Amino acid sequence: MRDPNNPCLFCNISNNDFELENELAYACYDTYPVSKYHALIVPKRHVENYFELNNEEVLACDALLKELKKNVLIKEFFHYPTNSH
Repeated sequence: MRDPNNPCLFCNISNNDFELENELAYACYDTYPVSKYHALIVPKRHVENYFELNNEEVLACDALLKELKKNVLIKEFFHYPTNSH
């Protein structure tokens, strides 16, 4: 049976799909969101789980989360139209 995680879906995402990015991580809106503005924050280095991230990668992911939150709050405050996010 084919493994849907090999190759890794997150390692092969296009840079064009990034909403935000820094040196160690990227953020993109989920293709199948479970809620408005549902986003994924993914480290650029392939790891099996969150606990394999080093401190710099955790901070890089946290920085993207904070930036996404700020962007969402701005969109909501000013009622900017969204693309189903």
